[in-house]
Amino acid sequence: MSTSTNTSASTRMRVLVVGAGFAGGMAAVRLAGRSRGRVDVTVVNPRPTLVHRLRLHQVAVGHPVAAPSLRDTLGPDITFVEGHVTALDPDAGRATVTGPDGVRRLAFDRVVLATGSTTEPVPVPGGEDVHGVGDLAAARRLRTAFAALPAGAQVAVVGGGFTGLETVTELAEHRSDVRVRLVTSGEVGGWFTPPAAEHVRRTLGRLGVEAVGDARVHAVEPDRLLLGDGGHVPSDLTVWCGGFAAPPLARESGLAVDRQGAVLTDAALQSVSHPQVLAVGDAGHAPGPRGERYSMSCQFGFPSGAHAADVLRDEALGIVPDGGPAALDLGFQGRCVSLGRRDGVLQLTTREDVASGRAWTGRGVSVFKELVLRGVGRTVGVSRRMPGAVRWPGAGRDGTGREASRDTETVAG
Repeated sequence: MSTSTNTSASTRMRVLVVGAGFAGGMAAVRLAGRSRGRVDVTVVNPRPTLVHRLRLHQVAVGHPVAAPSLRDTLGPDITFVEGHVTALDPDAGRATVTGPDGVRRLAFDRVVLATGSTTEPVPVPGGEDVHGVGDLAAARRLRTAFAALPAGAQVAVVGGGFTGLETVTELAEHRSDVRVRLVTSGEVGGWFTPPAAEHVRRTLGRLGVEAVGDARVHAVEPDRLLLGDGGHVPSDLTVWCGGFAAPPLARESGLAVDRQGAVLTDAALQSVSHPQVLAVGDAGHAPGPRGERYSMSCQFGFPSGAHAADVLRDEALGIVPDGGPAALDLGFQGRCVSLGRRDGVLQLTTREDVASGRAWTGRGVSVFKELVLRGVGRTVGVSRRMPGAVRWPGAGRDGTGREASRDTETVAG
C-alpha cells in the first residue's frame, strides 16, 4: 500500500449517511470510530428507532420486537437527524430533510446511501390490494388485516424465497383456524439442497400450508388469485413476497441505478456515475465475485457498510491504496431460514451464495436463528464500542477464505 499526505488533513470531511438500518448504522459507527477525528458523521433516518428488518414477519403476527433508540445505538459522536431526505444533490453536496422539526438542509462532502429496500410494486392487475412485509408500515398493516380475518378465511402468500417461507410459516403457525397457501413460480424449496428442500416441504405440510409450485399469478381479485394456466387459488388476504426494490431517492437524484432502483456501484461501492456517493446494503448494486449482484441480506449489509466506512476513512486520513480504493471482498457461508417458531433450516453455501453441502434442520435451528437475530440487532452497538471488530470471510478465490477487513495501515498526516 502506498500513502501520501492529505494536504487538507486539517479539514474535517462531512459524511452524510442516509438510512440507519444494519448497513447504514454500521457505516456510521465504524467511520466515526476509526477516522481519528477527521470526519463529521451525520445520519438521517425516518424514525428514531431501529427497525429489525429480519423480524418483520414476526411483527405481522403481533410478536413484540425490540426497537432500540438510534441515538443511543449510534452514540454521541454521530449527529442524528430524524426525517426523510426528500431531495439529494450529489454534485452540489446538499440534502433536503423533512422531519418533525420542519425542513432543513444539510451540506456534505460524501454521502452513503443506506436506504434499504421495500416490496417491489406488484406487477399484476389488482396488485394494489395486496399486503407485504417489506417495511415496518406494511408489516403493521398486515398484522391488523390478518388479526381481523374470521375463522376459515383463506390466505395466500406469493413468493417462495426466504421471505415468503418465513412469512407463510409464521402466519400458519400463529393461526391454525385459517387456511394458508404458498404460491411460487418455481419449485417449493428449490433453492436448498434436496434433503433440506424436502424438510421445507414436510414442515409446510405439518403446519397445514398447501404449497402451489410452478404457478404464476396473473391477477389478484378480492377472493382469489388468477394463475397463468387458467387455474385459481382462493384468497381472502394476499401477501406478496415476490421481490424487493430500492426507494426512489437514488433515481430521482440522477444516480445510475438498476431496474430495481439500486445504485450501480464499482467494486469499492462507489457510484459509477457519482463517485462521491457510496451505496451499501439493499440500496447498492455491487458486482460480486462472478460479476453478478451480491445477494440482498445482512451477510452483505454489514460488510458493505463496514467497507464503505473504510474507504471513506482512508480518504479522510490521506491513505492512498495502490490502484485506488480497495474492492469489497466478501464470501457467503450459509443461510439460516426460520420455519415458524419451532423449526428452521441452516443451509451451508458456496462463497457465491449457492446452496451446497450440509444442512441442519429442526428445532435446534430455530433456537440458533433466534440467537443470530439477537446478535444482529446488537452488532451496530458493539461496533460503536469496538469500531474495528467486524470482520468477514473473503470470496476465497484462492481457496483460503481469507479475511477481508483491514486492521493495520500506514496513516499519513
